[in-house]
Amino acid sequence: MHRFIIRAALLNEDTVTLDGAHARQISLVLRMKPGDEITLVAGGSEAIATLETVEPDHVVARIRERGGASTESRVALTLALPLLKGDHSEEVVEAVTQLGVARILPFVSTRSVVKALGDAKRHRWERIARESAETARRGQAPAVSTLHTWEELFAALPRPIVVAWEGEHELRLRDAIPRDVAEMSLVIGPEGGLTEEEIALARENGAIVVTLGSRNLRAETAAVAAVAVAMEALDEKPAD
Repeated sequence: MHRFIIRAALLNEDTVTLDGAHARQISLVLRMKPGDEITLVAGGSEAIATLETVEPDHVVARIRERGGASTESRVALTLALPLLKGDHSEEVVEAVTQLGVARILPFVSTRSVVKALGDAKRHRWERIARESAETARRGQAPAVSTLHTWEELFAALPRPIVVAWEGEHELRLRDAIPRDVAEMSLVIGPEGGLTEEEIALARENGAIVVTLGSRNLRAETAAVAAVAVAMEALDEKPAD
């Protein structure tokens, strides 16, 4: 059944009207008809709805069954993602959304190659995250925050904060993942890496610095690999 992420307030209504991209996808791409069923998703909850009206500019669906989404992690993971060259940031947004991150916080630091994130680009990230969450059958799409500098970053991130750095050689990411928290943050450095001064600032703010292994990874590879490791550990049930 096709899934569509909507605003949480709409899920409380008996009848939901979808417009814009959702209406075009349902009517023109999927060619769905009145009587077909879809799943509406918002804020970790979902509902099965029957289509009543299907037009290119609006679709009306009546909710017939509500429930909770079972695909969300018990721990909300925020990924602090550096701006990357080309389409690499968008590729990471798509992948980490499928893996289960709850929030994506873009940032720039001393060695960042890309220094600006316009509103149009951030809205594109939001659309990519929503579509990727629908594909992964998630209960919600990750929020995409506004751009932060390294100095602003730690005040905006939920704790505990784990920073992956190529200069750390002892503490592995998996060994640093907590098992008894409701939220945490993971920070990945830019293409040029993080400076000693930036790592010092991170430690001053209570961050845990970890290694992702002995091989040097591209920033986009590091982000996806680190989120995969973190989500696997976070999805494990705590020991009794």
